[in-house]
Amino acid sequence: MHIRAVRKNDWPKCLALDASYETEIAWQLQERQRAKEWGMYFREVQLPREQTLNLILPPEELVPAWEKRDNFWIAAERLKVCGYLGLELALARRTAYIADLVVDREQRRQQIGSTLLNHAIRWSLRKGIEQLILASPLKAQPALAFAQQQGFTLCGFQDNYWPKQEAALLFCKRIR
Repeated sequence: MHIRAVRKNDWPKCLALDASYETEIAWQLQERQRAKEWGMYFREVQLPREQTLNLILPPEELVPAWEKRDNFWIAAERLKVCGYLGLELALARRTAYIADLVVDREQRRQQIGSTLLNHAIRWSLRKGIEQLILASPLKAQPALAFAQQQGFTLCGFQDNYWPKQEAALLFCKRIR
């Protein structure tokens, strides 16, 4: 497998990847307020049935969003695009945000996501980045498991992070 910077003719191949996933689990945010105390915690809940979920942005918004990334790589096997990773940089905070990380459904569990992430880490270290942030929807159990397997730790959440008011769990990985 080869990791390389995206080319203009790769965008349709990236759009063609099956980024959907199934889940029977979601994370529920619960808030607690007491006298002089305020807290929030997340609880794993079983959904009533398995759900198939897709990318949050509609296809017509993806390429314009991808083109704005500070860096965007694809994982390719011969001429086939198997996955991609897009980064947004916040250099003043020495932080890179993983804005996109997708592996085609047929290619999952073959270390492609890990390979893309490791490539992004090596590149980020050369740019002086000290930490990576990964945002995940509350129902994206495969992404949450991947983040934890890769050494990311929960560092917060943001309500209304994506369109349709969907919240995100934020994970951080110190790389320096």
